[in-house]
Amino acid sequence: MHKAILTIFLFSAFRISAQTAEKWDLQKCIDYALDNNVSVQQNELQGEILNNNLKQAQLSRVPSLNGSGSHAYNIGRAIDPFTNTFDNATIQNNSFSLSSGVLLYGGSQINNTIKQNKLGTRVNDESSEVIRNQIALSVASTYLQIVQAEENLNVAETQKQITKSQLDRATKLVASGSSNRSAELSLRAQLANDQVSIISSQNAIQIGYNTLMNLMQYPLDEALEIEQVAIANLPEIVTESVADIYQQALLNLPEIRQAELQIEQGKVGEKLAGAGLQPTLSAFGNINTVYSQSGKQVTTTDDIELFPIGFTENNLEPVISARNKTIITNKAFSNQLSDNLGQQVGLSVSVPIFNGYRSRTAVQNARVNSKINKLNLDNTKNQLRNDVTTAYTNLKTAKSRHNAATISEKAQRLNFEFAQKRFEAGASNNIDLLTAKNQWSQAQTQLLNAKYEFVFRTLIINFYKGKELKL
Repeated sequence: MHKAILTIFLFSAFRISAQTAEKWDLQKCIDYALDNNVSVQQNELQGEILNNNLKQAQLSRVPSLNGSGSHAYNIGRAIDPFTNTFDNATIQNNSFSLSSGVLLYGGSQINNTIKQNKLGTRVNDESSEVIRNQIALSVASTYLQIVQAEENLNVAETQKQITKSQLDRATKLVASGSSNRSAELSLRAQLANDQVSIISSQNAIQIGYNTLMNLMQYPLDEALEIEQVAIANLPEIVTESVADIYQQALLNLPEIRQAELQIEQGKVGEKLAGAGLQPTLSAFGNINTVYSQSGKQVTTTDDIELFPIGFTENNLEPVISARNKTIITNKAFSNQLSDNLGQQVGLSVSVPIFNGYRSRTAVQNARVNSKINKLNLDNTKNQLRNDVTTAYTNLKTAKSRHNAATISEKAQRLNFEFAQKRFEAGASNNIDLLTAKNQWSQAQTQLLNAKYEFVFRTLIINFYKGKELKL
């Protein structure tokens, strides 16, 4: 009893807070869910990575340019980078270079990599559409469940009012001595049962809202109330055959386009793997220079200096010669960089001869992957065919169930009205009346269930036909 009171209190508080908020229609709920769903956001981020990879592949056509520099000390016996001779001194040296290269031919590696990345972004886009469709269908299903639960609540409240009216009349009859307390007690028990049905319907509504808010990633501390949809008339009967609906689904659903793009991606992958068996031709160029602490600069002056060059043959007198005086100084850093500047340009050819069959294995795996992609398309079509035929069968069944439920509800309502008149006339007892009332209540619930089942199944078929999800 306490749980029932608590449920009513919570439901009432929820309804009061929701009444102050804006009501949400189905499309608004779907849009909100798509904007906030984690899976959609993850897929969009994956799309950013794929776009970055595509840009990187496109930039592979541009020549590379790299610079390098070093600062080192040669200690002990080492080659002096300036004189290119061995020296035992500690020598400081620097080297600088700029290098550039570009692939001229590589078996269309760059072009096929760009194609593969473009297809990858399109595959990801279709994958995003698959996720969005799944979320939209889940939101639509939950939305209808809430609408159905609210109609069930209206039925339960109406049944309670009928029972209360009957109880009031039975109480008056007992007070006047015209009837015993059996009918009154039975109706009081039925009134309690009707209250339980109301609580169950309220609980179903709350659970539906919890599910919907979770699908939408809606804040729990904010009120949410959906728009009351009046589905008085059933959707139009689907006239297309199941084969026609299947053909439309093949054209409309992103799962098929995704599988087809993966086949194209696999074909490009085969070409890309085959490029590993072909020669590559590259152009390269570089500029380099060096500096060494041992670098010297010889400067000739106008001053004359004398120096012996030998001796005379007879008296061995020294022979003197004259030359301009020279001065040896450390060569400046900037001068060394300019004087030691070197350039190189050339072409490079690489021919694959043997690399452990890695390239041939890559080609074989790429061909197998293409076969897998083709089978994946067949499997996707088979799954879609199964889904469409199942949905079509469920739609036909839902329509038949609704027709039967309509006839049953009408018969049970007439039976209750007849039982009520007999009870009021004293021709039947309270058990017959309550039995007729409960049967009518069950028939109403079954009719509502059948109606919304038919609405949802029609929604699914229209989705396969490429129509917008709307009530």
